[in-house]
Amino acid sequence: MSSAARLRIGVRSVGEAVVVTPSGILDVATAPQLRTFLTKQLAEQPAAVIVMLHDIVLAKAYTLGVFTAVARQTAQWSGLPLILVTSRHHDHQLRLHSAVVARFIPVFDNLASALASMNSSPVRQLTRLRLGPEPASPGVARRFVAATCELWRCEDVAEDAVAIVSELVANVVRHAGTDAVLRLELRRQLLTVAISDGNPSLPVRPSTEDWAENGRGLGIVRALSTGWGANRTISGGKIVWATVRVTTPSARPTINNGWRNGR
Repeated sequence: MSSAARLRIGVRSVGEAVVVTPSGILDVATAPQLRTFLTKQLAEQPAAVIVMLHDIVLAKAYTLGVFTAVARQTAQWSGLPLILVTSRHHDHQLRLHSAVVARFIPVFDNLASALASMNSSPVRQLTRLRLGPEPASPGVARRFVAATCELWRCEDVAEDAVAIVSELVANVVRHAGTDAVLRLELRRQLLTVAISDGNPSLPVRPSTEDWAENGRGLGIVRALSTGWGANRTISGGKIVWATVRVTTPSARPTINNGWRNGR
């Protein structure tokens, strides 16, 4: 029996959150399937991804660690909560190991509590800009990032953030050829610059030698950021992200979910 047949994954939207309902056996064969699915859901940037564990059967206790693995993998760039919902009616093994996972990921007894917890997530600043696959887009993105860093009082990283977004948007125009969304997020003194587009091809990580030779592209992103990476999205595209550590004490983490169109 295939892993897909042994683990079925349902998904629905509840408000701004995505609720994932896996059913079947969670083991070493099916855990990668669930991990990939959750990572792609987080890459779509909902308000939260909530996983209902009511219909999961654990083959081994340690397979529940797939959720902590996803949380670690996406923590730098998504800034979004991954939340688990279990129940006091679950079998003893699932409840016991859910309590262990709860040290790293929020775990609630019901969906209502999980949805309510979204309002208590760490305060962050968030804004987005839509861009077309046009030669002018890198310049539009640079000006947007510079203005946003000034507004959020994190001018100390503005120059690096502008250079990073310039390379990421240029790659979209040069290689992806699709519309893109630039997302800026300031959370806990970490500025995230993320570009999502409709092309699923992931960028190739540059080696030190490549960067030393041409000094361009993703070599610049790697050199200026505290971390960077790429993940495919559930819609068939990808998100490429980079983070920069903010040192300005006056940086303002206040909520702003505004959208702007760069065209």
